[in-house]
Amino acid sequence: MTSDGLSTYIGYALYSSDEVALVSPWISDITVKLPVNDEFDDRRMLLSEAIRKLEGDTRVTVLIRSGEEHNNYIRGELSETVQVHSIHDLHAKCVVAPEHVYTGSANITRGGLHINRELCQINENPYDSVSGYLREELELYY
Repeated sequence: MTSDGLSTYIGYALYSSDEVALVSPWISDITVKLPVNDEFDDRRMLLSEAIRKLEGDTRVTVLIRSGEEHNNYIRGELSETVQVHSIHDLHAKCVVAPEHVYTGSANITRGGLHINRELCQINENPYDSVSGYLREELELYY
């Protein structure tokens, strides 16, 4: 998958999963694309807007690197229901849903999705849960 397709995967995960973890040292308020649905006429929207519109349907956890000023903007745009955790040594990039996981080199930023040459892959989540994947693969307990 190209990193450009990551915005589509994030939209799909947010729309179709009851829980999603966005893990990236740096996160921007990127444009995501929701799947075809009967709820939204405009399927393209900012990440923060998609999270707000899907509030109550999808629990979102965001894991970012601590001390990075770049992340201050997205922190201010996310709704209060989003759990945001700062991790001092975070370098991993993944989007975790119960069924599937994106892993790769792309940060969830405009550069990571549209400018840089990145590796991106989607696989089945072998743990069938967001917390199981974070615990077993990244030793993160949330």
